[in-house]
Amino acid sequence: MTDSISDLFPYNLSAGWDISKTDTLVDTYSLENKKVVKPNVKISKKFNSVDELSTGLRSDMIFPIAKESLKKRFRWFYTYYVFTAVYPEVTEKGRVPIEQYLNKDEQKFYLQGNISAYKGMNGWNLKEELEGIENRFMKWYQRSLYEESFDVILYYTEDAFRLKLPAIKDTLFSINEKQMKEQPSLRDVNTLLDKYFSTNYFSDLYLEKGQEMDNMSEERVKVVNELLNYNIQYELTMPGKLMATNSDLQNDGALVWKVNMLKFLADDYTLTAESRAANTWAFVVTLLLIVFSGYCFIKNRKTRIY
Repeated sequence: MTDSISDLFPYNLSAGWDISKTDTLVDTYSLENKKVVKPNVKISKKFNSVDELSTGLRSDMIFPIAKESLKKRFRWFYTYYVFTAVYPEVTEKGRVPIEQYLNKDEQKFYLQGNISAYKGMNGWNLKEELEGIENRFMKWYQRSLYEESFDVILYYTEDAFRLKLPAIKDTLFSINEKQMKEQPSLRDVNTLLDKYFSTNYFSDLYLEKGQEMDNMSEERVKVVNELLNYNIQYELTMPGKLMATNSDLQNDGALVWKVNMLKFLADDYTLTAESRAANTWAFVVTLLLIVFSGYCFIKNRKTRIY
């Protein structure tokens, strides 16, 4: 395992995992609509049972770890298998609650593709709904970055302005919201503060301590930014015949889910698959019983006749 590969994977791996970088590159897109090319990273490990899967990954970051389970239901002719992998909702979403901008149904629609609350709508209606939801999601993202930048500036501000900043935070955002960038930076917020107070204090502060402030800011906004950078491709092979699944596609018989980590902002996210495997021995036994029963019936009938 090399550091250059390990850094591409968002989990800490316990012993026994094999990790490799494939030749395939994945195109992802940030909220700035910039194209980002990232390599696929594949990890693999064998387990004795599905219950051991969740203990095989560790994370001290924000990325959720799925809880997998496989339930078997025996019926005479068939055995039914139900697989689930539940990724828990990300709880660390920054200082601005996303619920202030999107309700739960809107979050699930926009981030997870769950349209259960929008059944009966045609394409035109869904497009209008989606545009409104996207605008409000970007407003949440804008406000989140503003809040984090403002707090970093407040941390480094001296007493002359320290007491004044909290009182004008909401006002400063309101009067600049329309012309503010979708992703305001520390430098942008410093410029707004300079203009509001008719001073150069905040620009000078950034010139002096910009690197320290940027480091703190990057740490504070990493939740959403990091979720944008990763996609999980989850592959699963089920026994028998597939009956139902919410997977995206199939690859050589394996079910494939392409999970963008932004989905974990809205709610728990569950991968599901159900299959049915024939119990061949049950068919054989049943056939033998039928033949034996027929034989006994015919033999008893002949006995009664004679």
